[in-house]
Amino acid sequence: MKLFKLGLRIWIAITSVGTFMVGWIMIAHAPKPVQPASSSSVSVAPLPTLAPLAPLNFSNNGAGQSQSFTIQQAPAQAPIQNFFSQPSFRTSGS
Repeated sequence: MKLFKLGLRIWIAITSVGTFMVGWIMIAHAPKPVQPASSSSVSVAPLPTLAPLAPLNFSNNGAGQSQSFTIQQAPAQAPIQNFFSQPSFRTSGS
């Protein structure tokens, strides 16, 4: 069993180092991102802008009838005891 554990640890170490090196090589040989040319030699066109949206009208629902919304206060509930005012379970241990 000790020999199996040792072999497994060595196998994991070798594969970890191997995959790290392969990843490093792949990243090193990957194509580099295109860098923009200097601003003096190339003129960049401005991005197009969108027209502003029309304002939303919430005063009517499209049929000419307005709806009004009222906020009702919740009914009063019995007071809830504070959690910290209740006695807690204490032991006489150190």
